[in-house]
Amino acid sequence: GQVTASDVTVMITGESGTGKELVARSIWKHSHRAGKPFIAVNCAAIPDNLIESELFGHEKGSFTGATGQRIGKFELSDGGTIFLDEIGDMALATQTKILRVLQAGEIQRVGGAGTIKVDVRILAATNKDLEAMVKAKTFREDLYYRLNVVRIRMPPLREREDDVPQIVDFCLQNLVTQRKTRVTKVSPEAMAVLRRHRWPGNVRELENVIYRSAVIAQGHAILVKDLPVEIRGASAAEPVTDGSEAPFDQARTASAENAALAAAKMAVDIAAGTEPALTVSRALDFLHTELARSGEPMLPRLERELIRRVLAAEDGDAAKAAVRLGITKAALQRKLKQI
Repeated sequence: GQVTASDVTVMITGESGTGKELVARSIWKHSHRAGKPFIAVNCAAIPDNLIESELFGHEKGSFTGATGQRIGKFELSDGGTIFLDEIGDMALATQTKILRVLQAGEIQRVGGAGTIKVDVRILAATNKDLEAMVKAKTFREDLYYRLNVVRIRMPPLREREDDVPQIVDFCLQNLVTQRKTRVTKVSPEAMAVLRRHRWPGNVRELENVIYRSAVIAQGHAILVKDLPVEIRGASAAEPVTDGSEAPFDQARTASAENAALAAAKMAVDIAAGTEPALTVSRALDFLHTELARSGEPMLPRLERELIRRVLAAEDGDAAKAAVRLGITKAALQRKLKQI
C-alpha cells in the first residue's frame, strides 16, 4: 500500500535469516522505482576503511590504491533503491554521510571536491537493537529517526509455523525453474517435521535444508529420510517407514558367503546414485561389518564388482568405463586380466 506507493524510508528489523532482503526487494518491485536499479549492500561485510568508497565512490589518487575513479553504490542506484543491510554495523563517520543523503539528496566521493545529486530511496535493515545503540551513542539518533519512518518487524520462523509450507513451495518452485531438481513437493510426514523444527537460522536455514533434501530425494517428493539428521531430531530415533533402510535389510539377510557381493553391490549403487537415500557414513559402517563377516578381503571384491558393473553400464566400452572409474584405459585392461 502506502509503503510501496511512496518514497518513505523503511527500517526492517529481525533476526538473521528472517528474509529482510526479500521484503526489501518486494517493496522495490511494487514501487514506482521498479524499473530502476535495486542494489543491496551488506554493511557488516565491508571493512570500515572501504565502506565509504563502496557507497559513495572515490576519485583517482584519493588514497593508496585508488588507481582510478570509482562510482559508488549510491550513484549506481540513482533513480532506484538502495538496501543497506545490517546498518547497525556501520561506523559513525559513515552514518553521518548517509544522513546527508537523506537530508540533502547528495553525496561526495572520497577525495572529491564537489557534491553529486542523487535520487535514491533508502531501505535499511538490522538484527541489532538500534534504540539501545542510540542510548549508548554508537548509532546516530537523528539518522535512526530518519530511517525509522516506517518499521517492519520480521518475526523469526519459529513464531510463524504456518508460513513454513509456503516458503517450502517457493523454494521448490525456484529449484524447478532453475532445473536443479525434479522434486515438486514434500510428504505430509516430512512437512510435519519441518513445522516442528525451531529454525534458529530462520528462512535461510529452511532454504538450505530444502535444497540439500531435494538433491538426495529419489522421487518427486522429499520424504522424512531425505531430511538432514539434525532436522529430524527426535524423529530420527523413530522407525523410518518410507524405505530408507530397505537396502540394508536386504543385504543383512544375505548368507555369509554372499555378504561381500551384497555389500559390494550396495557400494556401487551408492556410487552410481541409484541409492541416494543412503549416507556415505552409514554405508561405510555397514560395508565394513558385512565384508568382515564374509571373511574375504574387502578391496579386491569391491573393485571387481565395481569394474563389472561400470563396464556393463557402458555397454562394454573400456574407454568410457575407464573415464567413469577415474583410471587410464591401460590400467583398466590390466585389472580386467586379473579378474
